[in-house]
Amino acid sequence: MLQPMPRFAVIFLLLPLATLRAQESAPDGARQLAEAQARLKKISASEYDLDGIRINAATREVRIPSKVELRQAPIEYLLVHETGKTHETVLTTAVSPTAVQVALLLVNYQAATEGMLARVPPEERPKIWREEPPATPGANRVLISAEWEEKGKLNSLPLAQWMQNSDTREPPPDLDHWIFNGSYVDERGFIGEHEGSIIAVWLDRGALFNSTAEGAWDDQRWISLPKNIPEEGTPVTVVIKPVESPGPEAPKQGAKSPPSSSPLPSKQTPP
Repeated sequence: MLQPMPRFAVIFLLLPLATLRAQESAPDGARQLAEAQARLKKISASEYDLDGIRINAATREVRIPSKVELRQAPIEYLLVHETGKTHETVLTTAVSPTAVQVALLLVNYQAATEGMLARVPPEERPKIWREEPPATPGANRVLISAEWEEKGKLNSLPLAQWMQNSDTREPPPDLDHWIFNGSYVDERGFIGEHEGSIIAVWLDRGALFNSTAEGAWDDQRWISLPKNIPEEGTPVTVVIKPVESPGPEAPKQGAKSPPSSSPLPSKQTPP
């Protein structure tokens, strides 16, 4: 089962209050998170809804409604908010990045940057970025796929099959999982919400998820793969699952959340 409000309150209190107070002119990220949590609705014994996101507490599956924005384009993202960088993404969603981050944390994924730079050459690594591990090893690694209906048939593909290397014209062979790094806070507030970036194929610390493919640092490397993508405007469900298959038992009610599961990292997190 999902954790009740008191758990979220504990997570929320992990935020550096001084940092939040310093952001007087920025949107109140803490308030946005609390409001998102309050909108959580239970729809069955193990399923919840948050602004249209379906959350399965037993399997830890998170399902995000979206639609195809562009079938053929150079891309830096596979999913952004509808007010985000829609000119360089395949999918857009009306769901807020804040709600997506809350949904992941409620089923015990842990936002952490470990793995984001694993295939990035040292000379290409932003010097101010740090790789920080999750409290539970691997808890920031996820599988992401796309589901859609076409001519009465349900289709499903790993989201990596919707992108291709502009040189080889092939999907990335090494993108077997994505990193849930979570976004960060600065003087503008929660950057995931501010910029609307959710799933990035080009390294973006402000996006919630990042690619682990070789070449992710190159903003000229990736284009969409139209043959695998349905028509523009087609509704698509983005499905997020843990890399490791869940065991036979659902997550325990009242399990303690490790400190790294804070919904928003502190302002000191490098951009």
